[in-house]
Parts: sequence; C-alpha cells; structure tokens
Amino acid sequence: MKLKFSILIAIIILLCGCGRKALPVPPGQKPPPTVNDLNSSIEGDVLRLTWTVPEANKRIVSNLDGFVVYRSKKMISESDCKKCPVLFKRIADIPIEKKDVSKKITYKETLAKGYRYIYKVTVYTNTGASGKDSNYIEFDH
Repeated sequence: MKLKFSILIAIIILLCGCGRKALPVPPGQKPPPTVNDLNSSIEGDVLRLTWTVPEANKRIVSNLDGFVVYRSKKMISESDCKKCPVLFKRIADIPIEKKDVSKKITYKETLAKGYRYIYKVTVYTNTGASGKDSNYIEFDH
C-alpha cells in the first residue's frame, strides 16, 4: 500500500511542475544585439541583402560569430492569410570575419518569378546564443 501511494505521489509531483516552460538560458549571458538595418536591392532576378554588424552600447560585441538568413517563399497566387504565422526556412549561415566587422555584410540570391518573399536575419555568438529577428524585407517578384 505504501509503495502504491509513493508512486502515486511521485507521478503527481512530476506532472504538476511549476514555472514557465521554455528553453534554458545560460545564467548571466546577455542576448546578442539585433540586426536592425536589413536592406535589399534587386537587379534583374538577383536579390542582394545588406546589413551591418550590430553594436551594443556603441561597440561591436566581440563574441559575435555569424548570421543566419531566413526566407519565407510563397506563391503569389496562394490566398493571403493575415492571421497565419509566417513560416521561415533557414537558407544561409554567414560567419563573421573579424577583419570585416566594420563592413556591410552581403547575401545574394537568384529569385524565381511569381513568389512573395519575406527575409529576416539573426545574429549568433560563439557561445551559441541567438539574437532576435531583424526587421523584415518583404516583396513580390
């Protein structure tokens, strides 16, 4: 009887839990700065995304390691759902060259006609921390 009761109590404790369910965050780690100047230009069918390495408190964060470029690509003929979430696909990982931290970062891609595109960029650090989404670039081609 005591064994059944102990098992029942253990199950209740495991199922109840408390606190917010989320991915663990390393203690004392500040999130990396966010890219906020994502720009685009299109020449023919070639898209060019550009942005600068973000700064925190007027200085470039030394542990920034690279950028991830995400894209949402949907046919223009598909119905536009305002309440539906935008589904992004990771399309590029661009490492930061330490000598290039003051230059503009560039990503190029050939576009297909008849699609609605949305792009965003996030930064990540050498400790694995990921920054928030940049501003979005959205257009039809």
